[in-house]
Amino acid sequence: MNERDWGRLVDQLKNGDCTPLVGPGVVGGGSLAAPRRTEGCAAIEYPFRDRADQPQVLHYADLAGDRSGSLRQRVARSVQDSSPPDFDVPSEPHALLARLPLPVYLTTNPNSFMGDALSQVGKRPRRTICPWHGNVAAGRANSLAEPFPNPEEPVVYHLHGSAEEPASLVLTEDDHLDFVMNLAMDRGADDQQIIPTHILPALTTRPLLFLGYNLDDWTFRLLFRGLLRTFASVEPRRHASIHLTRPVGGSTEYERRRAEDYVRAYFGRWNVAVYWGTTQEFCAELVDHLGWS
Repeated sequence: MNERDWGRLVDQLKNGDCTPLVGPGVVGGGSLAAPRRTEGCAAIEYPFRDRADQPQVLHYADLAGDRSGSLRQRVARSVQDSSPPDFDVPSEPHALLARLPLPVYLTTNPNSFMGDALSQVGKRPRRTICPWHGNVAAGRANSLAEPFPNPEEPVVYHLHGSAEEPASLVLTEDDHLDFVMNLAMDRGADDQQIIPTHILPALTTRPLLFLGYNLDDWTFRLLFRGLLRTFASVEPRRHASIHLTRPVGGSTEYERRRAEDYVRAYFGRWNVAVYWGTTQEFCAELVDHLGWS
């Protein structure tokens, strides 16, 4: 991201003209906090080599059966038992986003941290769960009042389910594929809309800010492609995509630069500005650009 990208993003955030999509990397540890680290995975006796592929590991566990209780209930318990971040730190991602005048927050995390951070700053968040699958309770998915979201009563929309409703969790490989297919058709449980009408403008008319996603995580790639293909903005606008630090390309500086150039070119087709660094580094820079330091 160059200074022009930063200036555009800051203006959008200050004016409430941006929709953040909060991913696993905004939390430093704990269940489903990082894209490839889950307490549920650690206890699974997975017989194949690709243990880093979390959806594959959980898919195996789901099919193999779980003697200590259902997989979804187990993962939900570990999420609910995880300690919340320190919202008093200005650059903490949830706390930073909560201070901004934004009407809609999308998240693929099953924890309640985004809603908790909003409550701590005096807002009245309305949390709801995406009805991506028939196992999701229909009443919970469309429980919001008709009025459109506003910065004082923002919507926190859990795209991949919530630990409060274990059946709603998007965990396995099949879950992710079903979610993206239903997103493309914009139909979920009982033919409900995957993206309700009252928050649809947050995806169709505002830039998206991807925060806490890993570039080499296939879950992010599926979500990114699904969202931008299904809800392409009528008026092309600049987006910002935020990625965690990871090894890029080969071991030499030349190979690293070529890899980064390729990634920039790929995301440039979607009007996405790429920030190289951790979520924490990005948030610290964003605090400075907002003039909050």
